[in-house]
Amino acid sequence: MLEKRTGKSGSWLFWGICVGFAILGWFTPNGLLTCAAFLALPVIVFLVWRHGEPPVLLFGCTFQWLQATAAIFYTNHQGVTLEEAFGSYELTAATWLSIVGVIVLAAGVRCAFIGAGRPRQPELEKEAASLDVRKIGTFYVAAFVFSTLILFLASRFWSASQIIAAFASIKWAAVFILCYTVLYQRRGYGLLCGCLVLEFVTGLFGVFSSFKSVFFVLIVAALSFPAALKGTRLIAMIAGLLVLLITGVAWSSIKTDYRAFLTDEMSGPEETLPIERRFDKLSDLTESLTWDNLIEGFDTLILRVSYVNFFALTLENVPSRVPYEHGALWEDAVTRVFMPRVLFPNKSLLDDSERNRFYTGANVAGAESNTSIGIGYFGESYIDFGPVFMFIPIFLLGLFYGLINRLFVTHVRYKLLGSAFAVAVLLFNAYAIESSNAKLVGGTVSVALGSGAMYLLFGSALMRFLTRSTRSSSSAWVPVTIPEA
Repeated sequence: MLEKRTGKSGSWLFWGICVGFAILGWFTPNGLLTCAAFLALPVIVFLVWRHGEPPVLLFGCTFQWLQATAAIFYTNHQGVTLEEAFGSYELTAATWLSIVGVIVLAAGVRCAFIGAGRPRQPELEKEAASLDVRKIGTFYVAAFVFSTLILFLASRFWSASQIIAAFASIKWAAVFILCYTVLYQRRGYGLLCGCLVLEFVTGLFGVFSSFKSVFFVLIVAALSFPAALKGTRLIAMIAGLLVLLITGVAWSSIKTDYRAFLTDEMSGPEETLPIERRFDKLSDLTESLTWDNLIEGFDTLILRVSYVNFFALTLENVPSRVPYEHGALWEDAVTRVFMPRVLFPNKSLLDDSERNRFYTGANVAGAESNTSIGIGYFGESYIDFGPVFMFIPIFLLGLFYGLINRLFVTHVRYKLLGSAFAVAVLLFNAYAIESSNAKLVGGTVSVALGSGAMYLLFGSALMRFLTRSTRSSSSAWVPVTIPEA
């Protein structure tokens, strides 16, 4: 009862803070939009969050809300309106449509939860209490090696790369189980820190900023508990957010030079460039950073997070210069799922940058620069159906995400392992507005099928391995509940 009262008081406090910011936002250059942005956030939280379960879809919807609204806050800070910043009304219209789109996406997720019953918090915590943290560490190391080999094979067998790479999700399932169990049992922090450092360091050496992925998982794990904003879980979440912010600013300051270095220096695939040379280049770029570089990097990060600019350019060009596609883009996204390249080698290639150039008229970098810049699935939904009916596929996508989450969390025997696979499937597919619809649908389906296959084949054996042996159970950790004042 105390937990329920605490949850309700926390919800009312959150609503009060958002309403307060909405009132203050009325006096900013983008007054009405700022009010709408702050009021949309608690609505999204109400629709998506199931207390006591991993809030992977809440994380995704909240991140998309941030992408939809970042331009509002940035232009408010600059003291100008969106119209003044963009030179026309399209950026304002794109922002309004994006805010509504995120709410519609959350509504689709909510509909998938109808009839799902109570949250599975007791089962999740019971399983976490029974696991051996050291065995989870062994599982993570094995999953890390397996994932690395799988991704290497995927890069060599291009026609089947998506199918092969889907099985690499086992690593992120292992990371989530480690994060969740350590935070619940409040021990094994050395293993957790080792995992975070390994994933962070290896993620730094790629063309893209994959170092952030492990902190996304940590934040979702920390928020999985009803008392998420207390104690070690709060510390873990704040630490993850701070690392993301600091590294994000630094990466935004150096990524152009680093990518140029990789493009110029590597003679073959990215893996052929020695790690030492990448590390030396990253060290040189980081050491040369100045305060002005970091300020510029912060602005770049804000503009990178904001992803309504290409949507605004799309509104300028469609349908005035390029006609509506009447569902062609979404039809292509869905049909591609049933046409794996290994069976359909002549299937057309996806080129986000080329699609961007065609529908927006912007001269964006593409494959020639190891870059892919898409319009985003909000803009593609508009291209297909216009400013009203674009919300139908967005709602269905939210419903699709919610059903996947429900399948892995509710309809499996091992709730913690199922939740871990749900995080692995959805966290990196459901959080970005800039993703194209074809990559979203195809990527989510392939990873979901791969994760489901691994659960069915190895789930029972894996959980038996991770569970503490009977011989050590007498000295096993026992959760202690401390009464709150």
